[in-house]
Amino acid sequence: MAVLVTGVGYIGSRLVVDLLEHGQEVVAIDNHFSTDAIALERLKQRAGFHFVHGDVGDRQVIQKALGLRPIEAVFSLAAQSSGHPQAADPRYTETTNLLAPRLLLDAMLAYGIETIVFASSLRVYGNALPSTVNAETPYGRFSDLSHLSKCYVEKLLEMYATLHGLRCLSLRLGVVHGVAPIMKTDYRFMTAPNKFCLQLVRGEPIQIYAAGHATTGYIHVADASAAMMAVARQSDLTGYAILDVFTEVTSAHAVAAQVAWIGRARGLRAEVMVEGAFPAEEPSPPARPALAGQQLEERNLMRHSLSEVMSYYQCASS
Repeated sequence: MAVLVTGVGYIGSRLVVDLLEHGQEVVAIDNHFSTDAIALERLKQRAGFHFVHGDVGDRQVIQKALGLRPIEAVFSLAAQSSGHPQAADPRYTETTNLLAPRLLLDAMLAYGIETIVFASSLRVYGNALPSTVNAETPYGRFSDLSHLSKCYVEKLLEMYATLHGLRCLSLRLGVVHGVAPIMKTDYRFMTAPNKFCLQLVRGEPIQIYAAGHATTGYIHVADASAAMMAVARQSDLTGYAILDVFTEVTSAHAVAAQVAWIGRARGLRAEVMVEGAFPAEEPSPPARPALAGQQLEERNLMRHSLSEVMSYYQCASS
């Protein structure tokens, strides 16, 4: 049997490759909204990969994908994930992030698929990571529709698990970094660590906000992919489950400083520009790293990842 992956972007492309390398047949949906179609062509050449172009908010597209192969599990990554005010029209964000997950869950019921792994975000806790994070930690405050929508989908998953017996696993991912098969170059759709590296390679100042002193969780794209695959196979996770997934805790300011240091060591001009006023309150003491809800040793460290990302963009721009 195959699995369905919705959203073959930065994280999704790594997940697809990892699944294929583990002998798993993959059906995928993507609409090229923020994904380079040329880069996606390389994945289409892989054996066992079946691609459907279209919106995950379109019932016919979902039905076409589910009809290609018997599906045993769904990995839901398709979303307008950027909090940038100019990333997308609000209606597109609402259709992709709110309507599409419900259509996908309804299709799972119709096709007898029981398991869905949802790529949520630590941002459901707000901009700063509380000292304790678990299923009982309340949602934080939001300033964009994209991250607000994660809360809706989590409660939707909880409802479908309760009413229909589905196995709905929500992975609250930290800020993802590292090199993946598909890399972004549009700042609106990039994670902060990768964006900082590209800004430096382009000879631009690293731009951060004063609020970036708050700490949050970070995770390498390979570890994020591994976590999603692991929980899908974890038989003791039934019903609705929330899992916090991050390996390091730091701030955007600290990441920017690391990028600047790496850049200077390579002879690049490294300037960090801070916008806005610093908050009056100090951030909470950081939570401890966890992967799929369990303590773990750091795997792909940020300091190594940033060097790899910078090298990638240097090669791509040469």
